[in-house]
Amino acid sequence: EMLHSLNPSSLPNRGFSFENSRRNAVLESDLSEMGYKSPKAVKTGTTIAAIVFKDGVILGADTRATDDMVVAQKNCMKIHYIAPKIYCCGAGVAADAEITTQILSSNVELHTLNTGRPPLIAMVTRQLKQMLFRYQGHVGASLIVGGVDVTGAHLYSVYPHGSYDKLPFLTMGSGAAAAASVFEDRFKPNMELEEGKQLVRDAIAAGIFCDLGSGSNVDLCVITEAGVEMLRSFDQVGVKGEKGGQYRYKPGTTGVLSHTVTPLTLEVVDQSVQMMDTE
Repeated sequence: EMLHSLNPSSLPNRGFSFENSRRNAVLESDLSEMGYKSPKAVKTGTTIAAIVFKDGVILGADTRATDDMVVAQKNCMKIHYIAPKIYCCGAGVAADAEITTQILSSNVELHTLNTGRPPLIAMVTRQLKQMLFRYQGHVGASLIVGGVDVTGAHLYSVYPHGSYDKLPFLTMGSGAAAAASVFEDRFKPNMELEEGKQLVRDAIAAGIFCDLGSGSNVDLCVITEAGVEMLRSFDQVGVKGEKGGQYRYKPGTTGVLSHTVTPLTLEVVDQSVQMMDTE
């Protein structure tokens, strides 16, 4: 029935279309008349990054949570547990990332109990992207899923609308460009543990220094076949320095040009006390 309503002879307009501009202006004016404001995009700030190294994966995140231009939390946790050897870094709306990873962890546990097999990272990513796609981007969670399963070490990035990437190194969040520049310069396949930890630390630090929404500490999570090592507050970057000099001046350093005393007159107010007979 839908096909019959289409006119095959009419071709779509080429280039950009501004047909809805007038409609949007009318809608906004109607909202303002009723005392409402049109919704605006939520400004978020985070730097999350991860690499595949010789023995597994290393996940990294900063610890700043912001509410517009206010730092709401200086040491929040952005690396979330999914399964024993699968973790997830969250960027975007903090509440959305938190509840999304909790739901995902619960569903993965149920799947593991149902199948009797340890979870695969590909299965976790598929569940996640299908859930996000169902909400059509209204769940503002950008996530990096990483871990080690029977097929090896894997990293996936999942975007709010449900699309995903599978790469040896990944960055997301408002500080992603700064972190990606560090990875593109220094990443090598089969890196050793200490070199990989330093690389992820430097990538998160680049996000902290170059992005106002990222800050405070660097958290790392190292996942290998042997287990998981959560390195909370692995490094503190941009620590506030101590003031070296004193900025107090001795009395008389600046000359007083004039000295005027204005007398203050006080009016005397008569007060009277009235006693009440309570008997």
